[in-house]
Amino acid sequence: MAAEPLRELSAVVRSEWGKAWSVPAAVLWLGIAVVIALVTAMTLANDVVHAVSTGELPPGTRTPVSEVLGPVVSFAQIAVAGFALHLVTPEYAAGSIGPVFLATPRRWMVVAAKTAVAGAVAATLGAVLGPVSALLADVVLGSHAGAPVPVAEASAGAAGVFAAAALVAVGLGFLCRSAVGALSAAFVLLVVTLAAPDTAGRWLPGPAGAAFVSGTADLSRPFALAVLATWSAATLGLAVWTVTRRDA
Repeated sequence: MAAEPLRELSAVVRSEWGKAWSVPAAVLWLGIAVVIALVTAMTLANDVVHAVSTGELPPGTRTPVSEVLGPVVSFAQIAVAGFALHLVTPEYAAGSIGPVFLATPRRWMVVAAKTAVAGAVAATLGAVLGPVSALLADVVLGSHAGAPVPVAEASAGAAGVFAAAALVAVGLGFLCRSAVGALSAAFVLLVVTLAAPDTAGRWLPGPAGAAFVSGTADLSRPFALAVLATWSAATLGLAVWTVTRRDA
């Protein structure tokens, strides 16, 4: 009995994977994430070098690479969220979500399949882009580079944050139905909350993501991961609850 739902879910995942790459928008969003990450890494590292050369920072200043990698991942994740939303909101805009739900009466499977595709792509991109961005920052910093970020740590940190951003975005896509509304909500949750006070920020996905990558004295990586997981689960849970109780 359990085999039949698994086969159905597998088929839905394969379908969603094919649809994800059927238009150039998916590749465009991922390309934007790469550009944001690399440009941010070079810019922040170069700012440190420039500040030392002009005397704004004392000679011999060394900046840990993790202090650069944190903002890199935090800013790039909004483009990853854009990719994840691309799996959901265009179908609402085109009215094709109705036939999708008709073809898959267990609507939670549609949410699960889109989540699986978005999370897998986002995590893979982060696993590669994290170490590359850290290496680029280290090269640009040169003699001003402090403690490096181990490859495994940079890979896991970026992969975790990107995956969480993708999952939250999928949930927001089903909740908002609108690309503009969902992307705006994702931007607020993932980026604007970086400016939140520490007492509130520790419970928000933006600061938690930054802490998961770079680590802070106030927010440990395990706690940050728990916050990201909670937001992802809550958003997707609301999405499943919503799609099973309202018309397409």
